[in-house]
Amino acid sequence: MKISKKHILYATAILMLIAAFVLDRVTRKVDIEEIQEVGVLRIATDYNSVNYFIEGDSVRGFQYELINVMCDSLGLKPEWVVENNLDKNIEDLNAGRIDIVARNIPVTTELREKVAFSLPIVNTQQVLIQRKAKYNNKVRPIRNQIFLAKKKIYVPENSPSILRLKNLESEIADTIFIKEMPNYESEQLMMMVAKADIDFAVCDIQTAKINASLMPEIDIKTAISFMQMQSWAMRHSSFGFQAKVDSFLIHFLKTKAYRDIYRKYYK
Repeated sequence: MKISKKHILYATAILMLIAAFVLDRVTRKVDIEEIQEVGVLRIATDYNSVNYFIEGDSVRGFQYELINVMCDSLGLKPEWVVENNLDKNIEDLNAGRIDIVARNIPVTTELREKVAFSLPIVNTQQVLIQRKAKYNNKVRPIRNQIFLAKKKIYVPENSPSILRLKNLESEIADTIFIKEMPNYESEQLMMMVAKADIDFAVCDIQTAKINASLMPEIDIKTAISFMQMQSWAMRHSSFGFQAKVDSFLIHFLKTKAYRDIYRKYYK
């Protein structure tokens, strides 16, 4: 039987429509109904001493505990993906491989174009990590951001701090050399500053406080940003799921249980 060109084009069009439907359904518009039907919430977070870490034979962390409470309230089983690269988190989110990014993400105009944000969970700011004069040949720590001109500042690869440093370049009208470090996290860079392997890094104030208590060489008193809202990220298409998350946060952030979790990790 001879198959006409018209039939081939028709069959091709049908296959393309089916593929588009499946792709749209599976990789983009995963919303609360689909999540609840499966019964699993897929969460990406970053591994550090605040959000998610292993202590002995237990997993602990601010995001870990907060998400677990939310999953209990929604009747979902949490499934964790630990990935420190924020760009990879967002890529996986919008591809439908995860449902939410639970880490301290600064709410910025640029990121709003890529993801939908939950209500703010904490407020924080970025601080400069440097050595105290006592451990730096008596060179005093920088206190005025203008003196960051021509300095090399180390940050984790794809860190949210990069955008702030680039904005700071414009504010001081001079160059800041931003060095992204693959496979390094803020805590490791703090250790490198303490050991004088590098001179400057950037970290959020909560993580800085926790680790500075273990590193007497470190100075964390110079802020490079104002206080910023930090939220979770979801797909723009997940309207129902975002509403559920925000409803949970509206109620839970007012409770003693939340304050206890907060104090445990944000001293």
